[in-house]
Amino acid sequence: MLRNMLLVTYRNLIKNKFYTFINVAGLALGIAAFVVISAYVHFEKSYDHMNADADNIYRVESQFYKGDVLNDSWATSTNGYATAMKANFPEIASFARINWNNSERVVKYQNIKFREEHVCFADTNFFKFFTYKLIEGDASTILNRPNTIAISQSSAQKFFGNADPMGKFVDVTNYNGTFHCMVTGVFADVPPNTTIKFSFLISWDTQPQFLKDFWYIHESYTFVKLKPNSNIAAIEAKFPALAERYKTAQSLKDLKWAIRLIPLTSIHLNQAKPYEIEPKGNALAVRFLNIMAFVILIIACVNYINLATTKAADRAREIGIRKVNGARIGQLLVQFLIESGIINLAALVIAIVIVNVSVYYLPSFTGKSATESLLFDWSLYLQTGAVLLAVMFLSGFYPALILANVNPVRILKGRYTFSKSGIILRKGMVAFQFTASLLLIAGTIAIYRQLHYMNNVDTGINMDQTIVLKAPVSTDNYASKLRSFKAEVKNINGAKSITGSAAVPGKEIGGFSADRRFGASKAEERLYELQRVDFDFISAYNLKVIAGRAFDVSRPSDSTGVVLNEAAVKQFGFASVNDVIGKKVWLETLDKKPNEVIGVVKNYHQQSLQRNYTPVILFMDPKLGWVGINYYSIKISTNNNRQVVDEVKSIWNRYFPESSFDFFFLDDFYNRQYQQETQFGGTFMLFSALAIIIACMGLFGLTAYNTSRRTKEIGVRKVLGASIQNIVSILTWDIIRLILVCSLIAIPLAFVLVNQWLNGYAFRVSLSLWQFILPIVTLILITLATISYLTVKAAMSNPARTLKDE
Repeated sequence: MLRNMLLVTYRNLIKNKFYTFINVAGLALGIAAFVVISAYVHFEKSYDHMNADADNIYRVESQFYKGDVLNDSWATSTNGYATAMKANFPEIASFARINWNNSERVVKYQNIKFREEHVCFADTNFFKFFTYKLIEGDASTILNRPNTIAISQSSAQKFFGNADPMGKFVDVTNYNGTFHCMVTGVFADVPPNTTIKFSFLISWDTQPQFLKDFWYIHESYTFVKLKPNSNIAAIEAKFPALAERYKTAQSLKDLKWAIRLIPLTSIHLNQAKPYEIEPKGNALAVRFLNIMAFVILIIACVNYINLATTKAADRAREIGIRKVNGARIGQLLVQFLIESGIINLAALVIAIVIVNVSVYYLPSFTGKSATESLLFDWSLYLQTGAVLLAVMFLSGFYPALILANVNPVRILKGRYTFSKSGIILRKGMVAFQFTASLLLIAGTIAIYRQLHYMNNVDTGINMDQTIVLKAPVSTDNYASKLRSFKAEVKNINGAKSITGSAAVPGKEIGGFSADRRFGASKAEERLYELQRVDFDFISAYNLKVIAGRAFDVSRPSDSTGVVLNEAAVKQFGFASVNDVIGKKVWLETLDKKPNEVIGVVKNYHQQSLQRNYTPVILFMDPKLGWVGINYYSIKISTNNNRQVVDEVKSIWNRYFPESSFDFFFLDDFYNRQYQQETQFGGTFMLFSALAIIIACMGLFGLTAYNTSRRTKEIGVRKVLGASIQNIVSILTWDIIRLILVCSLIAIPLAFVLVNQWLNGYAFRVSLSLWQFILPIVTLILITLATISYLTVKAAMSNPARTLKDE
């Protein structure tokens, strides 16, 4: 019997090659898209799950309230939070800290030196607290002594080659000084799906004594492991009272210090905050893509089920004969399930090939690492397999169940017709495809408009033709060498100017301080970003001065003056930008002499358009030594960038042989902020197009079948005088009407979803009526293009041939 069923299946699939191709191709594309998108979603949700006890680990984030109003919320905390919480909160089982303050350092071994981004101080128990694999060293003792360091496996290879790094010494330097550290451990490179990125960890006791439990530098990540059944809200509620005992300085004393405990596994997809070190994921994008994965798969399945149920009517006579000869319902069900299984199996094999190819050749949201790492994740394939089994069952079971219960006498008399409920169900499935397509087209238009806006908006700061150098590390006669270096760079042919700053566009300024107007009480202190600059910064970056003046090298007193942006003027409470000129402000730690405001610059986009303007103070006061210059920007006037870089490097090596020469082009660096949005936009557009193609394939097949069943009707209409235009209108009007009905559901829903996504940007495009009408017009045109060949061909057929048997 099984052999007979397989033979019938083979003959049926070969007989209907066109419909078999549409079914297999549509399902293969749908399954492949589902797997690729699900791999990304799974990857984004898998962050930090590799850690043992991950569900009990929380990051301590800082919050500052003025009364009941939240003023600031930071991802980091101070070094002192952890020890105070452990001593006073019995719910804390253990803690681990990693200090990011000035973590970009030059690491040197003999003549090999590289600037490394994440060289951090970490607690002694770091490798026992987290589950990071150690290749060499003991997790209990690896960081228990001053001037010891653990390095990653790739770093060990980079600095030591095939030699054993254990016991060897490296010099770790930034502009503050040098640590001479012994390598006491090697750990495996951290996986890509971890929140904490680091390549070198220095023992906690290596840093200056006053910093180890200091309460006034919020630049560490503090992680706590809670005991079972701990009340998180209760811990958060107790912290402000605890903080009052440690707030001994005047800075931020009038604000309420609070904390939020964020689950380790939730950090990656939470909204980005100040002092966030790692690039964050986008929870909304993940949610949209997850929905899209299922929508694409459902569209492919709807195609298959629609064609399967429609074509099943052509086999009604076969089923009627089988029933007369004693075939049971179960046998008919098995027949349809076998056919469904073979089609789905063929689609699955093709989908696996597409997935493996797409990892390398299709643009994706994460790049290769995310998708490749999950190609062998069996949980993902089990999920996909369960969905496919459901599709196979439904697509085989539904038509068989309908036909198996029809009276065989009626079938054999040729009176079989689709039931009203069956017709409504099929139209409902097509309506789902149209609704989903309208949503995807509307989303694609919105994403394109926002990306175009971000790439073309006036940032208020000139980043063209700018090469940025990372500041040299500590050396003898540092200030004198810097002056000579800058003077020689200015004389290079093609170099217009060179200017230093704490941060460059595209990077968070990060130096927060609690400041107030001169004459105001401490209660009026607010947080401002301190941007250390030099005399040339404002002119080099072409910031627009809207009141007062820029720093002037001919006025020595300007070295203690400050320039505010509009957001800072507003937060200080001045009536207007002109009102602030000549006024004075108190900057944190400078309590003996206030600083005079000499100018105001127009707000500019220091970071991406997702962030609003922040209050920024441009300053040069040498007394604020804790905010240093980290970058030197060279403005060039030639297209021969390589020549300028080579000449700058030659000068650099003469003055700063201790430091590696590291540079980047500012426009590329700034645009890197939008890499995630650009990849999301490209991925969304790609899979939206794929979903629409799959839907069109099904529509084409359904139209081909329906027109073939109406050939005699078309012939009669032509004999009675109907024109080709009349017949085409009849064949297409039902579909166009269905699209218009679906738009009543899709467009309001699209408005809500698009608006929700755009709300994630402080600066966004406005929604226009045309961008919601365009999807309707687009879908109608796509649909007409899909079915026009079939409808025109049917309308132009010779009625004498179609009616000759009547």
